[in-house]
Amino acid sequence: MPRKNSLTHADFVRAEKAKFKRERGALFILSFGSFAGQKTAEIKAGCVVSKKTAALAVARNRIKRRWRAAMKQCLSAVSAPAILVFYAMRLANTASYAEIKNDVEQLVARTIAKPRAL
Repeated sequence: MPRKNSLTHADFVRAEKAKFKRERGALFILSFGSFAGQKTAEIKAGCVVSKKTAALAVARNRIKRRWRAAMKQCLSAVSAPAILVFYAMRLANTASYAEIKNDVEQLVARTIAKPRAL
């Protein structure tokens, strides 16, 4: 995923305080919306994997790496402006890349159908 589409720490803090809509998938929970005054062509995404989800750093990084690869292919389907925050669930720890990609694609497809909160 390109660096320009990565969620910064400041964006993440703003997204936590915002009242974004949430969608639940099999492996991830997606919080999505847009900020007031956000650039019209801006799409930012991030993935959060807690220690409760995956105790080992190797496992957390594997989930994030697989998510980034899957998200890179899904970015073109997202309509701008958008902020997407994915929260991994415990099942993501044992999931294959194909399962993660499928779940990310389904969640992104659901966000396209719903209007974003401002």
